[in-house]
Amino acid sequence: MSKKKLGLFILALGLCLSMKISVLAQENVEIIDKSECMQSKDFENVIGEIQNIKSLHPEYSEDMILKIMNQNHPNSSPSGEERGIGDIWNALTESEKRLCIRYPFDALRVNEAKNIATSQTEEKFGFSGLGDRSDAFRHGIWNAEMTVLIGKEKAELFATAHEDKDVTGVESDGYPKTAHRDMDLHNNEVGRNIGGENKNASEIEMAEVIYREIYSETTQFIWLHE
Repeated sequence: MSKKKLGLFILALGLCLSMKISVLAQENVEIIDKSECMQSKDFENVIGEIQNIKSLHPEYSEDMILKIMNQNHPNSSPSGEERGIGDIWNALTESEKRLCIRYPFDALRVNEAKNIATSQTEEKFGFSGLGDRSDAFRHGIWNAEMTVLIGKEKAELFATAHEDKDVTGVESDGYPKTAHRDMDLHNNEVGRNIGGENKNASEIEMAEVIYREIYSETTQFIWLHE
């Protein structure tokens, strides 16, 4: 094969691989979007169920509603049962469950902010890691968007409630769960401060502000490893 033909062959192969990678990336984004959509719908159903209980029984206390929800969605689902709102409910910490009962409409905004954080982290980094810079970014933008949507005080309530879980042992990256919790709590606060300073920013603009801060030499964000 002549050098000219070889060059054309390599160029054509490169274009084919590039197109294939582009298609696979697009498919990955579509899968993520579909998964987020399904989870959002399940979360909306959780909040709808809470609202229905509160509407039918306005006299019920927070503890009573929590008990009913836990009874309706036990941790151990029957074998073969479809995944759904029970999985969403049981993925919440005890503190998060109580906040969902106390502030159901704000909880919907919190979930909206979470979806923004997930999609923007994938957009900026191509993945959503654990204990690394992308993890710091995800927590930062989640809290920034929550601050815009529900205010700084409630954003702190929901963010702190999310960290109210067992921190015994180590995470899959080998770092103690306590270190991950401390990292998340710190980055949550940094994110809320940024959100408070950029209340009129779109989600794309907010993502760019936080992304620049993450890569700044004087960044206030912290992470455990690259």
